[in-house]
Amino acid sequence: MTRILIRAGKSPLTVLSHEQSLSTSRLGVFGSNSGNMLFYSAVFRVLSVPGAEVVANSYVHERPVHLGTYINRTNEEFDRFVLPMANSYRDTFLPHLERLAKVIERLKIPVTVVGIGAQLPYGTEFDSLPDNYKKIVTRFTRAVLNRSASIGVRGEYTARMLKYLGFGDEHVRVIGCPSMFGNGPLGPLVRKVDRLAYDSPIAISYTPKVKGVDRLVEANTDRYPNSVIVPQQHHRLALMLWGENPAKVPNKRMPIHTEHPLYENDRMRFFVDASTWVDFMAEQHFAFGTRIHGNVAGVLAGTPSVVLAHDSRTVELSEYHGIPYRLYSELPPDVDAQRLYEEADFDAFGPRQAETFETYVRFLEHNDLEHVFQPGKANPAYDEALAAAPFPGPVHTLMASDVVGRRQVMSRLRWLRQGHEGDLERRAYEFEPPFREPRGQRTLEERVTELEKELRVQQESLASWRGRMGRVLRINPLSTGGRR
Repeated sequence: MTRILIRAGKSPLTVLSHEQSLSTSRLGVFGSNSGNMLFYSAVFRVLSVPGAEVVANSYVHERPVHLGTYINRTNEEFDRFVLPMANSYRDTFLPHLERLAKVIERLKIPVTVVGIGAQLPYGTEFDSLPDNYKKIVTRFTRAVLNRSASIGVRGEYTARMLKYLGFGDEHVRVIGCPSMFGNGPLGPLVRKVDRLAYDSPIAISYTPKVKGVDRLVEANTDRYPNSVIVPQQHHRLALMLWGENPAKVPNKRMPIHTEHPLYENDRMRFFVDASTWVDFMAEQHFAFGTRIHGNVAGVLAGTPSVVLAHDSRTVELSEYHGIPYRLYSELPPDVDAQRLYEEADFDAFGPRQAETFETYVRFLEHNDLEHVFQPGKANPAYDEALAAAPFPGPVHTLMASDVVGRRQVMSRLRWLRQGHEGDLERRAYEFEPPFREPRGQRTLEERVTELEKELRVQQESLASWRGRMGRVLRINPLSTGGRR
């Protein structure tokens, strides 16, 4: 049996509750951004051919601990290491990228990177790249190419950047994002309605750091009361599950705190599984916003979507896959969803899919990766298991008033309480009854008495030890090197 280790938070077949999905890691099981689920779930399915075992690495190879142990296990237990990547050529990811480079340099098995991209301000010239950025990107790319036939990048911009750094076309393949190919080539995008109505269901994605996005969200959620926002960061999941506000809220109009109207009216939805996300998007009339995978989830569901591109990454992915996009900087910050919907050219999307899919398949085969689209390699058992898995649905806020939302709040309370025994062991907000002794606990006086007794015992033990050591020194002065 071929064993493939894949860079992923978990297997797409593994069912975790909302609470587990956040608590399994400091960044959530999906690694900070839930958009990651879309591309690693797609690669998981594509490589899950009969006779292959695909195992998630839980992102351990880029953490600053126990790298040697993970490297040895990878070499000993697996035949391949496949890394579905995101906008990993970016400044904030450089420490992780450098650790991955160290790992790959010590691996003895083939390594394949699928869909890595640059994230730089739109229009950045390569001769202005910082030296440290160029050094780490070069080291990582060289390490990968020493273990593979080629590296798959997200778009032409990233390919040009790598060429500037010395990596030729023979080693760099533009393949887009693997999230688009999990089930084969996609069909056309067809408008579900001629015109958006007041009550149209709309999904809006947003990136808090993009200037003016608060006005975009506010204007369109006011115009369309059945619209919802779909956050993607683990911080927002903590906000929705537990009411965990950020340390600072510099802009109260941004929907990142519990007092925001969208939180109070339960108009946020978060997803901890790719399949439930796509199912939800299939119910929407339109999707738009600044998050690339917020819109990829839309097109995977066949829902017309428009990317509001704001950096090199969102532009190159939209162009490569034929997803309609607009440069956000050229639009009014409060642009109406209806304007985006009516001005978008959805007809160009469908014809592009067969070509990009074929390019992706050739890349897999160039790197000797078997896949489910090859003759005789389909794996219907995988799809059946995915369809049967009891995944939790979208996360609601704590302010949800419908039955689904209230049941989620009940689930969170059960998660916190963990039964009566758990409550007895809990130290937060601990209470000492003024008269009756709680079961299994001692009064304050009894605790003080016990500590005083323990102190006397320790003092007597210390005095006894000193006496013994004095006798030893008198009998054998050489034990201290002749000193008394």
